[in-house]
Amino acid sequence: MRLQTKIKLKRYGIFALIILCAHLLQNSLTLFPEIAGVRPIFLISVAVCIAMYEGEVIGAVAGFAVGALWDTVTVTADGYNALYLAVACAICGFLLRVFMRNNIITYIMINSAVTVFYCLTYALFFIAARGIDGAGELFLRYYFPMAAYSVILTIPLYFIIRAVSTKFADIYTDY
Repeated sequence: MRLQTKIKLKRYGIFALIILCAHLLQNSLTLFPEIAGVRPIFLISVAVCIAMYEGEVIGAVAGFAVGALWDTVTVTADGYNALYLAVACAICGFLLRVFMRNNIITYIMINSAVTVFYCLTYALFFIAARGIDGAGELFLRYYFPMAAYSVILTIPLYFIIRAVSTKFADIYTDY
C-alpha cells in the first residue's frame, strides 16, 4: 500500500473516532451537562470542520455519514439530518476552496450559520409544519440557545481536527 493511502486511512480513521465520540457526547443523557434544559449539537460542528479541511466531496460524504448516524437516534428526522449535512458540508467545502481562508474565525462564522439554519429549518419543518402552537417561541427559547451553546463549545474541536489534518497531511512525492 502506498504511503499516501496509509496516511489517508489513518486520518479518516481518526475522524471516524472523533465522530463517534461527538455522537456519544451529543446523544447520551448523562455524558454532557445540560444548561437550562438545552444540550449542544456536536455532530454539525464535526461535519463542518471536516468539510473545511477535506473539501466539498469528502465533506459531503462525511456530512452524509454523520447525518445518517444522527438519524439512527432521532424519531422524526427520517433522513433529514443526512441530507442537510451532506448539502451543508458540500457548500462549506466549496466556499473554503474558492472564497475563504481556513481559520478559526471562518469556522465560527460557517459553523454558526449552519447550526442556526439547521435549528431554524428543523423548527419550521418538524414543528411549525405539523401545526404545533408556539413554534416561534420554541425556536427562541430552545433551538436558538442550543445553537449558541453548540457553537461556543465546539471551538476546541476545530483545533483537534486541525491537528489531525496537519499531522496526517497528504505527502506528495515525485515518482
